[in-house]
Amino acid sequence: MKGKRNRSIIISYKTLRQSIGWLGIALPVVLVVGGWIVQPGHIEGSISSYYYTNMRDLLVGILGAVGVFLITYQGYDRLDNWVTNGSGLAAFGIALFPSDYPADPPLPVGIFHLPSTISVYFHLVSAACFFLLLAYNAFFLFTKTGTGRPGPRKLLRNLLYRLCGITIVACLIGIGLYLWLWQDTFLRHLAPILALETLALWAFGFSWLVKGGTLFRDRA
Repeated sequence: MKGKRNRSIIISYKTLRQSIGWLGIALPVVLVVGGWIVQPGHIEGSISSYYYTNMRDLLVGILGAVGVFLITYQGYDRLDNWVTNGSGLAAFGIALFPSDYPADPPLPVGIFHLPSTISVYFHLVSAACFFLLLAYNAFFLFTKTGTGRPGPRKLLRNLLYRLCGITIVACLIGIGLYLWLWQDTFLRHLAPILALETLALWAFGFSWLVKGGTLFRDRA
């Protein structure tokens, strides 16, 4: 009986990790496809911009689900919990404080009805915290190894976790460089922010799928 209960807990934990991973991967795909159906040929410049389209409810709903799952997730120690709780709260911040919407005068947005020019600062801080904490989680926490020598599959997973963490940080740097140096170049026609945000979300989702045992789990 005790063995079955422990197995059930392990399965539930893996399911939670997998759910977080799938939501991260699905978010940009669902938004782009859903927006394309209503406005064929049109793609928004960023994930956040879909708040002002027909995909608003799905964007807020998926971010809310990711936030709940991250806060619900219990890591191996207090640091794990702080990181996942912080990233979960940041996901709520992204959803509750929409990005800027160009209008004169600035429109009141979100449940707090802040002017969009003010809401955007909370949005950007939340987004930065969200991705940085996810990168830290993948690079430093997922790679922890218990007592004993790690097997070849664990070493491979650690490599993938670190690559995911590096990818997330590189995407954030890329977004910053674009906004600072290349915003008024031909790149603006290629939706680089959307592309980099998508890559970062896929790296985040992939790391959680690996952690959940969907990919590269230990051989029996």
